[in-house]
Amino acid sequence: MKTAVYVLVILVLLLSGCGSGSVMFAPTPAPPDASPLRFEHPGGSFAITVPRLWSSYVQDTTSLASAAFSAPGDSVPTIQVSVMNPGRRFTPAELNTFMQTYQSALRPDASRYHQVDQQAMGDGSWRLTGLQQTAGRTQPINTFIQQTGTLLSVLEVKLPVSGPSPELEAIINSLVVNPDATLEAAEPTVLAVASATALDVQHVSVWTTPEGVLFLTGEVANRGSEAPGSLPVRALLYNADGRASAEALDVLMGHALQPGGFAPFSLRFGVQPPGISTYSIILGSEGSWQPRTDVIDLPVTNTSRTEPDGRLFISGQVSNPGNSVLEQIRVVATIFDAEQNVIAAGFSDVAALLDPGALVEYQVIIPELGGTPVNFTVLAQGLIP
Repeated sequence: MKTAVYVLVILVLLLSGCGSGSVMFAPTPAPPDASPLRFEHPGGSFAITVPRLWSSYVQDTTSLASAAFSAPGDSVPTIQVSVMNPGRRFTPAELNTFMQTYQSALRPDASRYHQVDQQAMGDGSWRLTGLQQTAGRTQPINTFIQQTGTLLSVLEVKLPVSGPSPELEAIINSLVVNPDATLEAAEPTVLAVASATALDVQHVSVWTTPEGVLFLTGEVANRGSEAPGSLPVRALLYNADGRASAEALDVLMGHALQPGGFAPFSLRFGVQPPGISTYSIILGSEGSWQPRTDVIDLPVTNTSRTEPDGRLFISGQVSNPGNSVLEQIRVVATIFDAEQNVIAAGFSDVAALLDPGALVEYQVIIPELGGTPVNFTVLAQGLIP
């Protein structure tokens, strides 16, 4: 727990006049309220007490209630709670089967997660301890699973290296699930769409060209309700001692990342610095981008071919099915390998204007790939004047 130290600053104003002066003291500002805050999920499914200054990201659908909480200045949530209703009370054997399924397939980081232990707790919940591999780093995680009435709750806690703190333990123990909450019955697979943030980095690849140029490619999923435009993406490379030794900055490809949509990024570092062991990816804060409502996704056809020199060509047509002229037609291509990791991305601006009902040809050239391409997606967008 960090302790804030406040320094009283006295402002003295000397007003000259008739050889005399006056002194004015600025009022001492009240320290920010750091007391615990009882968070009630909008759907009434659960409540939990978290520090008042922590930020939250909430999901509220007819079949899923979720919230993630982050400490000030931390872009990675420390606590995430998800609640769903399978429609019936599980037997002990069924609950155990659900836990194994969740750990191996439903959790978003299943491919990067390894369970270490499973323990029954005194309050009827289960604690599953495990390790998550993220950007070359190992993150210990505790997962608490419990059924209250018919409602299943999953509480994820990212632990500091030193282990649980009294503050974290108090947060965990404060969770109360409301068995009378109205959640539509659904399959447990609904938990797979629970997200800790509105914007989620995924399918990241780190690769080098034959010349030794380092690329970091991936895509961002938008779980929110706004469409960020020109969203900055920043990547840092770290030495074994934890010091950042290189940085790359760009923006997501495309005019905007639509709600429910995906957009790729491709960050180029030049020749790879020696001794790199880990990396981090940072998305722009909400203040660094503006939501856009003037971006339209357009129908697009596509075909591809690979040249003998390894270049991948993706081409086709973009159409404007609307009744208005659109501007700045842009086509974005994202290339995936067999594991669905992004191994390249590129875009092409193909037309300044596109009339209603008109078509325009496009071609996106991908000069270098970080693996064997298996499939790709193509996104076309235009702007409303």
